[in-house]
Amino acid sequence: MAKYRVLSGIDYPPNKRAEAGDLVDDLPPTSVKWLLDSNIIEPADKAAKEAVIEEPAVEEPAIEETPVEEVVEETPAEEISSDEQVTEAGE
Repeated sequence: MAKYRVLSGIDYPPNKRAEAGDLVDDLPPTSVKWLLDSNIIEPADKAAKEAVIEEPAVEEPAIEETPVEEVVEETPAEEISSDEQVTEAGE
């Protein structure tokens, strides 16, 4: 198993802690790449340096769009002031 040197203290599952300078070989495989990219760990042995680390494929969830109906609110006639009222057929 690949060993990594911890450059900055980290907590990792299950309920473990590694301080700067510690050598660890039990980091979660899904975390190794971002820990390396963030310079939080570095490879400590040949196996770690040669390891090909791939990020797990993340599947995008399908988004189902719900049609939205336009809501038109009408003001009841009693709420319209007398100068705003419309008369029928040009009255």
